[in-house]
Amino acid sequence: MGYTIIWALLTGLITGGAWVGIVLVQRQRRLTLDQAGLRGELERRLNELEDVNTRLAELEERVEFTERVLAKEREATRLGRPHPE
Repeated sequence: MGYTIIWALLTGLITGGAWVGIVLVQRQRRLTLDQAGLRGELERRLNELEDVNTRLAELEERVEFTERVLAKEREATRLGRPHPE
């Protein structure tokens, strides 16, 4: 009778250990898939940010050009010279 209890405990321990192992492997796979999805999302957002930075740089150049043109027109007006239209 004592051997039956020991056998039942060992069987339960082995079965429980196998179950824990299966759960941990499944969790690791899910985390790996989630991480791959997050990596893809991060790369997409970084590309979008690079695009925004490029567009911002272009806008800055346009604003600076416009400011220079307006400054020249103001200077010409101040000196009494007609500005070209």
